[in-house]
Amino acid sequence: GDAIDPADAAYLRERRDGFAAAAAALTPRLPTGPIHGDALPRNVHIGPDGPVLVDLETFSADLREHDLVVMALSRDRYGLPAEAYDAFTAAYGWDVREWAGCSVLRGARETASCAWVAQHAPANPKARAEFERRVASLRDGDESVRWYPF
Repeated sequence: GDAIDPADAAYLRERRDGFAAAAAALTPRLPTGPIHGDALPRNVHIGPDGPVLVDLETFSADLREHDLVVMALSRDRYGLPAEAYDAFTAAYGWDVREWAGCSVLRGARETASCAWVAQHAPANPKARAEFERRVASLRDGDESVRWYPF
């Protein structure tokens, strides 16, 4: 529809295609395996028998670095405190931001996040404003712009 600028939609499609090609050429640091696809603390519930994963619609087998990039973006874009991210990487034993392929998976994830927000723009002015902020930050190459849920 007309909720988002057609130039922004074209920009995101171009980014998507570029990152898809770049991702296919990556050399993973970790063995390929199961990934959650939205590996955030809110998607792990602690029950009486231990942790339970929820929100599994993007569960697949792929580069395991995908899930680690989600956590890095939580720090870099969504305000996860640096200390919490540092504790996570210390426990995991590696920071995905040290991997040469991180920028490719990060770019793909940021593009997908913008597209997800765009689908809510027609009915939600806050989503539309957030979409515009996110796309502007991508166009400007400003990785420090904070992104917000709406």
